[in-house]
Amino acid sequence: MPRWIGAAVTRLMKSAGTLGGPAGYPFVVYHGEVNQDSDGPVEVCVPVKVGQEASTEAAVRQEPAHHEAAVRLRKAQVAFPQILSAYDAVSQWISAKRLSVAGSPREVYFTDFGSAAPTDEVCDVAFPVRSA
Repeated sequence: MPRWIGAAVTRLMKSAGTLGGPAGYPFVVYHGEVNQDSDGPVEVCVPVKVGQEASTEAAVRQEPAHHEAAVRLRKAQVAFPQILSAYDAVSQWISAKRLSVAGSPREVYFTDFGSAAPTDEVCDVAFPVRSA
């Protein structure tokens, strides 16, 4: 999975360059569980400016504006299965605050994961939320 995500981000960053460049950090949306028995589906995204024409290399869709509940992780915490505790923590926080999940969870990568040290902050685990 990490190799696939890295390759997809590289390809999508190149496509974003044809649309004026990325307009935000790349993120991975988990529309289903990824484990020994299930493989998603999983979507890798690179934000581009609204209204840009789609390239032939990548699909373009507009995600509705939303708030997110998130936790920041260091590179060592991103490894499976350790990362699952971050998803659990955000889910518990959402419940404790009486919010509702409003979309699929995601990992937002805001630095070069490959060159980061194990103690460097590299991503947020986030859930779109709304008031219950």
